[in-house]
Amino acid sequence: MSTVISFYRFLMRTSRMQFSPANPPWDDRDVYIEYRDTKGFKQIAAVKTTDISIKESKRQDPMAETIDDGGKLRPLSVAEQKALVFALKELGNSEYSLMHYTALLTGAREMTVLTLRVRDVLRPSSKIPQWPHKIRCGPGTGIDTKGDVFGVYLSVPRMLYELLHDYAVSERAMHRRAKTTRGEDPYNYLFLTQRGQPYYESKEDRNAVRDSATPLRRSALSGRPLRKFIEESVIPLVQKKIPKFKYRYHDLRATFGMNWVDYQMLQAGPDFGKRFVWARDQLKKLMWHKSPLTTDKYLEHREHLRQLQLAQQGWSDHLVELIQEPT
Repeated sequence: MSTVISFYRFLMRTSRMQFSPANPPWDDRDVYIEYRDTKGFKQIAAVKTTDISIKESKRQDPMAETIDDGGKLRPLSVAEQKALVFALKELGNSEYSLMHYTALLTGAREMTVLTLRVRDVLRPSSKIPQWPHKIRCGPGTGIDTKGDVFGVYLSVPRMLYELLHDYAVSERAMHRRAKTTRGEDPYNYLFLTQRGQPYYESKEDRNAVRDSATPLRRSALSGRPLRKFIEESVIPLVQKKIPKFKYRYHDLRATFGMNWVDYQMLQAGPDFGKRFVWARDQLKKLMWHKSPLTTDKYLEHREHLRQLQLAQQGWSDHLVELIQEPT
């Protein structure tokens, strides 16, 4: 609909088109959107909206294996996770492998993983006082978060940190940094392409020469090489073992959440109900959920599917008996 409205706006403001509707095609109104800039300060942006919209009815699939967390995310099964890791090892690309491991072991979104900085993993693990290591993210850190959430921390286990640190000080990474203007500045991106470009340009860098009255420019550096690698290299390789395998990078976030829930349920056994409130609070913090209702979807997902499958199987068995019963 926005494309149609933009087209008619063009017709009305271009005199040579000689388009002048007898009645106003819509009612315009100003809407003010609050956001935080890279320093963490609140800013207000004015945008125009209309009273025209097309409402589409949404129907939920009760048997869907997805979780609604900023999109329909599908947690990968254990078998799929194993096949994915084996494929990444076989492909042997350090950057893309570490991007995957970071999402699987922290639940971070693409924009967060791809805007990590060298300084965040520069210290040797022996100098880190406590594990898991906390990396501050959000406005003012150079690490992007969805909706500019601030005051949040990425919880990095020791094994992953050591992999990231080893990569940061490797000749391969230094060679890529040498192609950038920042060079060995600790504030440089951890993950850079062969040409020395970031895989994802942070809002702070896009904002560097912008005043608060100018709209934030869009960037072509938004994770496309990663998505291309997944589509053209990883998925075809995994499909040799699991023919119908498909995934998106964001599914790794849901996979982290379900892995965490499954582990807590296994550890608690029949007493998990007593730990529910604690588990809910911890997962909410780990995944930076604004609403606990989103967290509940992870805690309830496995049991929800199990109950539906049992119910469907039971009713299907009943129908089979009826159909096969002689008349």
